[in-house]
Amino acid sequence: MLDVSNVSKSYFSGNHKQKILNEINLTVRNGEIVGVVGESGSGKSTLARVVMQLESADTGSIAFNGQLVTRKNRKWFYQASQLIFQNASAALSPSWTVRDILLEPLRTMKGNREAHIRRMLSKVKLSEMHLHKYPSELSGGEQQRVNLLRSLLMEPELLICDEIISNLDRLIQREIIDLLLELNQEMGMSILFIAHDLPAVMYACDRIYVMKDGQIVDESVKTDGAFHFSHSYAKQLFDSVLGKRMKE
Repeated sequence: MLDVSNVSKSYFSGNHKQKILNEINLTVRNGEIVGVVGESGSGKSTLARVVMQLESADTGSIAFNGQLVTRKNRKWFYQASQLIFQNASAALSPSWTVRDILLEPLRTMKGNREAHIRRMLSKVKLSEMHLHKYPSELSGGEQQRVNLLRSLLMEPELLICDEIISNLDRLIQREIIDLLLELNQEMGMSILFIAHDLPAVMYACDRIYVMKDGQIVDESVKTDGAFHFSHSYAKQLFDSVLGKRMKE
């Protein structure tokens, strides 16, 4: 489905050129939940922006269902893929009700937009009561559910989640992740799950890429409910999680 090939990206600071992404190769298959993990500054969010053509890659290519994606032809890609950002409140217009926010991406839709929204509300565990509220009247978890629903209304084949649980408490994080798993099963939707929360990624994902200093240094597929890494950095990263669990 998604094929990222040899993608590199640099930024300039004065005369200094800093490489943020270095020959990234990544795939997401149909119906798969793929995690991307790494410390802050490893390039995870830049990768999400480049995949969504919000920023241009210096080199490399991005293809979706076999078709090359570029900034010039990205409109069709946006019909099939959606990006959810980390900061839920910043992504919602404070002067719009939830109803207005959800109607906006459906402005070109033929048919009953209101009925479509009502049908989809239950998928993210929201009710019609929420439609009349403003973002400031919602909890952090409810705001992220609205963001999720806004993306789901487009019925995407691929959902890219960029640190969407990082500002939520543990209970709400688990609820959002379980919701993503349900949607993956019900809708067959592929998910690229970008996070620094290792337990969450291990719980949710079928396959994990590990990033360090703009490079993918390791990849592992879940086997019998566990991941096994070969690179020293990846092993150290995930061994620290396993160590904490054993102490608990």
